[in-house]
Amino acid sequence: MSLTLMNAQTAIGSIGRLWASAPVTIGGLTLTGMEVPHLIRDGGTQQVAVHRLPGGNKIIDAVGNDPDRLELSGTFVGPTAIERAWMLKQMRIAGQPVAFIGAGLSLLVRIVQYSYDYTQKGIVIPYRLVLEQPPQVASTSGVSSDLSALVGDDAGSALSGITGALDDVSTIAGNITGQLSTVMAQVTPVADMTGAGGVFAGVQDQLGMVGGLSGAGVNLASAPDSAASVISGLEASGAGLTTAIGCSGANLESISPTNAASLSTLTQNAQLHTASVTAGALVNRAYANTLLATSGTQDGPLVTP
Repeated sequence: MSLTLMNAQTAIGSIGRLWASAPVTIGGLTLTGMEVPHLIRDGGTQQVAVHRLPGGNKIIDAVGNDPDRLELSGTFVGPTAIERAWMLKQMRIAGQPVAFIGAGLSLLVRIVQYSYDYTQKGIVIPYRLVLEQPPQVASTSGVSSDLSALVGDDAGSALSGITGALDDVSTIAGNITGQLSTVMAQVTPVADMTGAGGVFAGVQDQLGMVGGLSGAGVNLASAPDSAASVISGLEASGAGLTTAIGCSGANLESISPTNAASLSTLTQNAQLHTASVTAGALVNRAYANTLLATSGTQDGPLVTP
């Protein structure tokens, strides 16, 4: 089957939806899409000392919490799969504490066991990972405060993804600036979306504000003004990302990859489209968690790819 523009668009859309799962970070490696563990097993044991007394009575003393090791499994895919698999291997060999962020957790862990399967000539590499957790104590911050921190993590991840995509696009555009004018005249120019007054600039500003408020340890449930600002910022970010998804999607339908300039423009729009969908998923979750922390109600997701 030939790779028509429709087929390419379908593939790009599928990848965009696949990446909508919340990313997981281990050390300096951010896992997205199929790389995100499809299983994260967490748990633990409450150690107790039992003192048995005459007559069948007993006294039970809590000794302390003993968290189990985190167990993860997922799959690296694509031409860089083996390089990314090796990154985790090097972390295991180094034996140093690494940050783990994902599944509502933010911990400093050690990689105690790691293995992967080299399959399909290195294009598909399933992996298994075991992480030693640090000591844990009962949380006194409450669910609302914990959710506020998660909102900040999601906003920061969304901002990072958008910023990285814009950096890539600006590099591509700078390499062939003179060739893009003809193609750009046929579609929504990337510059109109990414420039100082473009839709992505507004999204970046709003996500930065949201991350600053919710990531500063503020309990949104007890700070109505901050909560209102976070909600409005997420709503503005959602509107901007919806616009970006629509513009980049329309461009993907309009551009015919007939030469280097059009192929580059197609690549830029695909990059922006994918980043927008991924950021949209994070914004949706941050919005839902903010409303949960403030006992608000939600009619539906802010961003629908």
